[in-house]
Amino acid sequence: MNATIIYVPNFIINSDEALASLRDELNWERRDDAPRCEYYCNDIEVPYAYGRNTGRRTYEPRPYHPTIIRIKNQVEEFCRVKLEACFLNKYLNQSDHLGWHADDSEEMDDSRPIVSVSLGVERELWFRPNTDTKAIEKKKLEHGSICVMLPGMQDTWQHRIPKAGFMCGVRVSLTFRGYINPNI
Repeated sequence: MNATIIYVPNFIINSDEALASLRDELNWERRDDAPRCEYYCNDIEVPYAYGRNTGRRTYEPRPYHPTIIRIKNQVEEFCRVKLEACFLNKYLNQSDHLGWHADDSEEMDDSRPIVSVSLGVERELWFRPNTDTKAIEKKKLEHGSICVMLPGMQDTWQHRIPKAGFMCGVRVSLTFRGYINPNI
């Protein structure tokens, strides 16, 4: 794969338990035309604006669930870096998806990796370089796996979770990012 990622299967300890608690115990919201449920938390307690133009939405930080904290600690230890923000998506079935994008908001620290944790139904993560949008690379994200997008990747690549081509159940993803504190 040419996309600069590190993929680790079976990374999350007690992934079945983690999926059940996050799926059932968070106060998920489904906004506007977003084809998925969302939840956002941040160590710094500042809102996060996501998207562009008419698709731009602002999220207020929500409380960390103990399962998010446990996974965050495991991810930070593995990556040897502090990651202040976590954006969670819950895909209810094969129709829920996430379109092409780069995690390139000004608030996100491009010098740190972005780590996506996958729980639940196996789904594909697609990558494409900005220079050739037809050159798509695909990675299957297994239950309990992590996909680490290395620093700088968001400048040159986009990614997406497409609709599944099969009937499926719930998938929860946690995406951890370094956040630039606007108060410093």
